Amino acid sequence: MNKKTIIFWLIYAAILIFLYIFSATDLIIKENEARVYPISVLVDGISGENYANMKKGMDEAAYENNVDMRFPAVAENITMEEKLEIAEDEIEAGAVAIIIGNRWKDEIADKIRMRHKDFPVLILGSSKKNESIYIDYDKIVKNLSENIIKVESKDNKLCIVSEDFSDEDFENVRRELKRQLEPIGYKFEFAEGEGPKLEKQLKAFGKSHVAFVSLDKESTVRVVKYVSDNNFNTAIYATGATTYLLGKLEEGEIKGIVAWNEYDMGYFMIDKLMRMLTDKGKITKDEIAVFYITTEDLKNEDYIKMLYPING
Repeated sequence: MNKKTIIFWLIYAAILIFLYIFSATDLIIKENEARVYPISVLVDGISGENYANMKKGMDEAAYENNVDMRFPAVAENITMEEKLEIAEDEIEAGAVAIIIGNRWKDEIADKIRMRHKDFPVLILGSSKKNESIYIDYDKIVKNLSENIIKVESKDNKLCIVSEDFSDEDFENVRRELKRQLEPIGYKFEFAEGEGPKLEKQLKAFGKSHVAFVSLDKESTVRVVKYVSDNNFNTAIYATGATTYLLGKLEEGEIKGIVAWNEYDMGYFMIDKLMRMLTDKGKITKDEIAVFYITTEDLKNEDYIKMLYPING
């Protein structure tokens, strides 16, 4: 083997070794790894159908922003201290931001900020704070009251139903509906809870003249079932939509629903939290618009896109 051949094979071998090192290791060029943002979501029941569209929006925004979402279990009837402890555990485990919803959201957000200065906390609900994605429950009251006045006789009692009136949003709706409609002649009853406790209260009405106003999706499902099982000829007004409840609206078992674009709500939650993390400038409140729909509105393409999103 002559000298030129030996040099050729040495150079060839060196190139192969270089290419192997280049492709198999980061010794020569280290790839820039995209930062992942772990966030925790403390919103009760977010994994079920009640939050399906909102979860689609959250997933879409999380994918676009390299967000790793965690959903720690939040038991029913949990105390504020226990919920705060879950939030603290999530921060200790590495969460860089938290979304708080349901009961005590404002109180827990304030306590987290006291203990962890500048830690991003997004509030989901009717909070008027800037760090919130909120639904204006005053507009929910307006939508319900206007449509009840159009349809319901003052001879009919209005039974407001909620799984838990200790939730300040639901309590505010109950109080405002009563304040607006009672002076013009409507009489009110209230039913709270789930299972046998709720059914016992509903049975007390017999088949008297009553219209049900449900303030949460779980209660709407229970009222629809009760009315159907007992051949109860009455109107049901609902707050919040799911595929199941929209089906009942289409079938005429529900008179009307106050709804909102839950896909957008979920997307904006993650998008806004990322702005709170990366942009320390002024943060403003973001309101999700509500609207009232009847059976006829389900033929409207704009409503169909909002209520049955296929993205996510």
